[in-house]
Amino acid sequence: MGAAFKIDFDYSRKLEMEDLIDFLIQDSFLEPLRAKMILNKTKNYKHHPLITLADEGIIDRANPHINLTLDKLSQWYASKIGMEYIKIDPLRINMEVVSSLVPFAYAKRLSILPLAADDRTATFAVCEPYDLAWVKELTKVIKKEIILKFSSPIQIKHLLEEIFVVQKEIKKMAAVAPKEHQRLIKQGKFEELDRLIEKSKQKNAGNSDSSVVRIVDWMLNFAYSERASDIHLEPKKGMAHIRFRVDGVLRVVYKMDPEAMLNVISRIKILGDMKLDEKRKPQDGRVKRFLENGKKIEMRLSTVPSIYGEKMVIRIFDQAVAGVDLSFIGFNPEDLKTWTEMINQNQGLILVTGPTGSGKTTTLYTSLNLISTEEVNVCTVEDPIEMTVDSFNQVQVNSSIGLNFAECVRSFLRQDPDVIMVGEIRDLETGEIAIQSSLTGHLVFSTLHTNGALATIQRLLDIGLQSYLINSSLTCILAQRLVRKLCTTCKKQVPIDMDKWMSLLDGEILPIPSHTYEAVGCEDCKNTGYSGRMCVYELVKFTDQIKKSITASIDISVLKEKTKGLYTPFRVNAARKVASGMTSIDEVLKVAF
Repeated sequence: MGAAFKIDFDYSRKLEMEDLIDFLIQDSFLEPLRAKMILNKTKNYKHHPLITLADEGIIDRANPHINLTLDKLSQWYASKIGMEYIKIDPLRINMEVVSSLVPFAYAKRLSILPLAADDRTATFAVCEPYDLAWVKELTKVIKKEIILKFSSPIQIKHLLEEIFVVQKEIKKMAAVAPKEHQRLIKQGKFEELDRLIEKSKQKNAGNSDSSVVRIVDWMLNFAYSERASDIHLEPKKGMAHIRFRVDGVLRVVYKMDPEAMLNVISRIKILGDMKLDEKRKPQDGRVKRFLENGKKIEMRLSTVPSIYGEKMVIRIFDQAVAGVDLSFIGFNPEDLKTWTEMINQNQGLILVTGPTGSGKTTTLYTSLNLISTEEVNVCTVEDPIEMTVDSFNQVQVNSSIGLNFAECVRSFLRQDPDVIMVGEIRDLETGEIAIQSSLTGHLVFSTLHTNGALATIQRLLDIGLQSYLINSSLTCILAQRLVRKLCTTCKKQVPIDMDKWMSLLDGEILPIPSHTYEAVGCEDCKNTGYSGRMCVYELVKFTDQIKKSITASIDISVLKEKTKGLYTPFRVNAARKVASGMTSIDEVLKVAF
């Protein structure tokens, strides 16, 4: 039991529970009596012993409140036998290269996963450290030195299926592609290729269409598992790219043949009820879909014509995002109380501002959900509708028939609304109807694209709204940005950099912390140093004192000076999050306040 690890390429056997038990007793994870009970209980189990142990609820000594997970058990065992452990990042695997190293059936039988390869070496993840006879024979075949790393058996199993199935389907599509298609791809004549594909679709439906369906399903499930907010399908000269935006950063996850990309985009256009034959004009669409895990997501689709063909971006919305909890904003208790009071008023205008992708939709939908009951009639007009919510009455703008924001709001006023949400105030007409609605007994929410809460006043004046109308209707402005959160596993405490700290505060006053944290990078955060995002914000409640400062000719710098101390600015809010160790100075300095 618990024999010392030694690579023996001439003798192979599967990992057994006995190989683990002594190490668990030795490291005080198990008492001998419980270890014996587990051995007796699991002697006929067919699962990998690490998977079995993960289900036994072994307490983590480092944190007695939680049990050892499969990943932690795998990492622990790798250290005991002297092998390097790797938590595999699927986004860093070149699927085309690794799938060519070994056949799927061979890799599946041995539970080995190719990770990377170059001219001299090939790296494999294994979960059977005593079953290595294959190394000697494969070395002769591929003519490369084989490097072994230990990983979770579940992760190896799942990624094996993903990598090889996707490559198999890509090859299927390539197999049915005529030589004429290949010629056009090489010459970059993608419009002609489009036409030929449309003509040959019915002929090849039995082969290529089923492959496209599997690839699209894989891509959507993969994107969700990697917490991607957007998928970019981009035709390029040579190979087309699939990129995911994770925590605000784009990463290439796959490259495929341009013809395969055209088929993938066509499949998604069908799901989104978009015109297949229209490739010269931008189009919008939306899709609701259940994933393999039963999770329901909603996707907004957008296409534009590019020099190498049609480009598509898919924005993913989790239906659970529009929930009943504003904790994602990170309000301090005082601001949470203010915001809750504001959104529960009977009338007034509430604005949420920030650039595209700053979380405005999430804030608005969650706030509306909090106040939307059977007694409240919530009407929204959006362009486009980001997510469909059963408790709202949602209308999509359609400029081609004259159905714009202002026209919709006028119609809403004849629909006995309690709460109105205007997707965006873009012009004087929309601004005036939003203000008039708020002055006639309705609570109105809307958004603007501005750099800060007070800059919103300047924007409203610039589009032609009168200062007295703004003062009489506006009750509150929330401006927000998203910044990445430091990975709690690997973040590193460092002495405070006073130059950066003072640059962040820019004249604001806040106690100087003794230290801050910076990003490092580990397997948990995929070596980025960050995991997830959070809001930094400034919330301005429009009191009589602030309203007195607003005139038709007010300058933004003067307005900031007059309202100093009446609200917490972006920089102070961000600095507090830096001081608490939630994010780094470098990260918040990237955000333009």
